[in-house]
Amino acid sequence: MIRGATHPRAFTLIELLVVMSIIALLLSILVPSLGRARHVALVRKDASKVKAIHQGWISWAAGDEERFPTPGMVDRLADPVLGREVKGRGPEDMLANSSDNIHSLSVMHNLYSTDAIVSDSEPNGSVFIMDDYDYDVYDPTSAGDTYWDEEFDCDLQDECHVSYASIPALGARKPLQWKSSGSTDYAVLANRGPMFGDMNLISKTFDIHGQGRSWIGNVCWQDNHVSLEESMFPESSIYRTTDGQVPDNIFGIDCVSGICNFYGGDSWLVLVSELSGDPVEPNLTLEWDDE
Repeated sequence: MIRGATHPRAFTLIELLVVMSIIALLLSILVPSLGRARHVALVRKDASKVKAIHQGWISWAAGDEERFPTPGMVDRLADPVLGREVKGRGPEDMLANSSDNIHSLSVMHNLYSTDAIVSDSEPNGSVFIMDDYDYDVYDPTSAGDTYWDEEFDCDLQDECHVSYASIPALGARKPLQWKSSGSTDYAVLANRGPMFGDMNLISKTFDIHGQGRSWIGNVCWQDNHVSLEESMFPESSIYRTTDGQVPDNIFGIDCVSGICNFYGGDSWLVLVSELSGDPVEPNLTLEWDDE
């Protein structure tokens, strides 16, 4: 043993406990802040997606008489004079205007990509990005008659490739609002909500931005601005008729005179997976996330 040699001093148990306590204290301060920052980032990214979808529709409308993408006007019914389907001829096929067809048509024409219509905050495992969208199926000839990938779905209980709800392209709202010159205070697209805007339901949609407690979502208005709303009754959303006006639940069927139906003019946002029956007032298969 060499005289005068010293051994390095180790930390005592008390010193280690003090250091660990300081680290734990710092983490308790930083983690919530990081969680809030991540939440804010997700909300902002989600808002940019909502805005981009609507902007894509506006781009389409610039070359289609102000109409947003309308599958029934692209894949029309047989021309009554010619007796067959011809591109750009014949009556509108209203039963083609489902949400999945609207988005699939938009993707086919590169208005936005499939990843732009699935929220990064998506809580439903049945909703996912369609990575294998088939652009090659497009065939506008009379023999092929295919204008979008019909494998694109919006069934929230099975398979869905879109996170957002929009106004149905039918009824009184269609000629008034399914176009780029609609009312600037009209909600046209948003994070989807509970069934018919019922605040008493338990819904997966509360997990999107409301942290499981309530509905909070990004809403896109007809002037293309997006607002983060904490209520399904945004202050600027009012349903007006000649009989009066009421606050508009953007996920519900609103009434002014006691007559309410799916085909009115209020701002009603939903996913429509299928239309059938009467082309004027069809049967709707609606998609909700309620348990």
